[in-house]
Amino acid sequence: MEQIQRDESFMRAAVCEAVRGDPVKTSPNPRVGAVIVENGEIVAKGHFEKDGGPHAERQAFAALGRKPAEGAVIYVTLEPCSTKGRTGACTDAILESGIKRVVVGASDPTPEHRGNATRVLRDAGVEVLAGVLEAECAALNPGYRGHSTDKSAKSGKGDA
Repeated sequence: MEQIQRDESFMRAAVCEAVRGDPVKTSPNPRVGAVIVENGEIVAKGHFEKDGGPHAERQAFAALGRKPAEGAVIYVTLEPCSTKGRTGACTDAILESGIKRVVVGASDPTPEHRGNATRVLRDAGVEVLAGVLEAECAALNPGYRGHSTDKSAKSGKGDA
């Protein structure tokens, strides 16, 4: 099996994990799934469960219960957060874990956040592959436009 096929297969597993999140409980945040893969095997999964709770990446790291093995990869359906909110930046958790390859499904739709995680991780020497099963990952959260300080984006009016 070629690498892109493996990446798509593991991203599908992350999508399945994301579906476990209840949109009523995650709102106003999106449903997100993450899986950690070591030596071609899924060793941990996580999904975003509720507003204010730990994000999918942090759930997966908690489920793993240890540092990921050398060469581990994390697959995430939505670009990891890169700002410190209620739960801390997921990019920080990824960097602290030592993971050197991150595969992302959909980009964060928020203009001021889109691409930030990719930059942060790449600047730290982490390989980032974005856009794997992008349409499928974006479809997890129809209508999600992200969080913005722009009032038109918060109201759902305008092109934020």
